[in-house]
Amino acid sequence: MIRKRQRQRKGRALALSFTLVLSACAGQPVRIAGETGLVEADQAMLMPAPGAFAITGVAQKRFNNALQQEIFLSTDSRVPGQNVVQVRLFGTKSPTRYGDDTLAFTSLTESRINSELRGTLPGIAMVPSPFVTQNDYGPFGYAVGRPAADELCLYAWQQLRSPDGQSAIGTGAIQIRVRLCDRGATEEKLLAFMYGFTITAAVDAPGWNPYGTPAPVRQRLGKSGDPTYPRDMATVLPAPPPAPAAAPARTAQPAVPISAPQGPQVVVPSPAGGAAAASPVPAPAAPARSTTSAAPVANAGTVVPSPACLGGGRPPEGACP
Repeated sequence: MIRKRQRQRKGRALALSFTLVLSACAGQPVRIAGETGLVEADQAMLMPAPGAFAITGVAQKRFNNALQQEIFLSTDSRVPGQNVVQVRLFGTKSPTRYGDDTLAFTSLTESRINSELRGTLPGIAMVPSPFVTQNDYGPFGYAVGRPAADELCLYAWQQLRSPDGQSAIGTGAIQIRVRLCDRGATEEKLLAFMYGFTITAAVDAPGWNPYGTPAPVRQRLGKSGDPTYPRDMATVLPAPPPAPAAAPARTAQPAVPISAPQGPQVVVPSPAGGAAAASPVPAPAAPARSTTSAAPVANAGTVVPSPACLGGGRPPEGACP
């Protein structure tokens, strides 16, 4: 009995010591997947120009070799989806361990851009621009499409990479995609976004410079004898047809006043006698003409005898007709 109890005590001690060994070997949980979440608008890696589309939200994901942000912009469009700018910053290092979450660096090709257009703006005939365009950071391309007569969409792409290297390793790289749709917008308005934004992020690493060496300033710039004229911007799509003008409203003609019919005037002599002048009194309006035969109407100027002429007395001479 005593030996049995000793064996039980030894078993419990071994189990406890094994548990302590395991707890001593355990550490903090390791994050394997990349960090994904929302950040404040002031942490966006790309800032639009003042007065352009406003930032409504920023979603960020960290990879082992890159940092990606989707910057959502204000939208006034009937096209499904939201205006967004995607920025990928290559050349960063992730704090995670044992992770295989690496973002592949892909070059710009025509087939890849066409695939992005079909996936980003399905059902809209996007026309690539044949013009050479360049902003403060380098050349970029874009395509425009018109989903409706009063609406325009733009999809633009740009890749910043130092010409010293053909990959994003060492010198780093920045990839930008812009999707904009707006009612009542023109190509100039949407394209102005590509000329007005500012990249606000960089990688603190030796040799990271996707911009390359700055180009020298023209020697004649700012000197006399070298005039520079602004050029009118060419558009890819023709201007939409103007809306049909509304028919002018018909104004009502003023009514023509109808004068009241006037009948013959009747002269009524004064009761005082013929010395007083007779004042003409307008007769009442003539009745409506009837289809039946009527008695002949008295001619104008009919004289009504004075009451003195109808009485028994003798009226003054000439007072009665």
